[in-house]
This record gives sequence, C-alpha cells and structure tokens, in this order.
Amino acid sequence: MSITAATTAETAEGRPGVPHSRAHEQLLGEAIAGYRLLGWRVSVTEQGVFLLLGPSTTALVMPARIGSRVLADLKARMLAGPVTVIPGPREHWIFLAELVALLPTHLKAPPEVQFVRSPQRIALPPTMTRYGSLRWANPPSHSRHWFPPFTAVLALARSAAANDR
Repeated sequence: MSITAATTAETAEGRPGVPHSRAHEQLLGEAIAGYRLLGWRVSVTEQGVFLLLGPSTTALVMPARIGSRVLADLKARMLAGPVTVIPGPREHWIFLAELVALLPTHLKAPPEVQFVRSPQRIALPPTMTRYGSLRWANPPSHSRHWFPPFTAVLALARSAAANDR
C-alpha cells in the first residue's frame, strides 16, 4: 500500500458523513500559511494539504511502534525533523528527510518501512482521514524546519525494526 495513495484515498473531504467545521477550515488556512512561511511547496486539494516532494526530499513511512523509537533516537542525536502521524487502526508515522545523495539501489529498508519520493506528495496536518486529523509527532518550527538526512532515519529505522522482531 502506498502511503500517498492511502492518505489521498482515506481523506475525509467529500465523503458522506464526515463533518467539516468552520474551525477546521480556519485551522487548514493557518496551516497552509505556516507551511509557506517555512518555504515548503504545498498543494491544497479537496482531500487536504500536501507537501510536494522534490529532488532533494523524501519521506520514510513506518508503523508507530517503530517510528516512536526512531524519533526518540533522532532527538537524542539532535537530528529530529518534522514527523507526521496518520491516525488509524495501524497508525503510521511519516519522517520527512533530505536526500543527501541519490538513493543507492543497495540500500535496503526493513519491510515495515516505505520510501516516498518525488514526484509523490505527502499529506500534512490538519488533513482529515476517516480516522481523524493528521497530527504532528514532531512539528516543524521556524528554527527547526529542515529535514534530517534520510540515511540517519533509515539507519535508526533498521535498528528499531530489528529490535522489534
């Protein structure tokens, strides 16, 4: 399952029975303005707000049980960047990362970890899904809106996945 397809397919906008309030619309507008102030290329659709991945950005998607350990390890190394949470019965975390080189074909990710690359896009909070709004596990800020190297995120994901078995 592609996480971009999942976030697009599972968004609540336009689905019958999923209420959207004025408060959510205001939150959406504020989030879009904030992302653009950070210099992020975002697109807005009926499904929500999306970060357009470019040639130097990627995302690593993993189950929450692995993601929480990866984020803790990145924080301990002062490398933590923005991480979103996709709610659901099997919550997933999306780590935004910088491609410091081309993705070598010999780099293997654990089966639980997916790469998402350009020209794909990643849903951002407060995009709604049928299970609720996306949220930040580690939000961006003006002082910390950069992305960590994907190799650091991948190495920690490998370690966390190995310890999970």
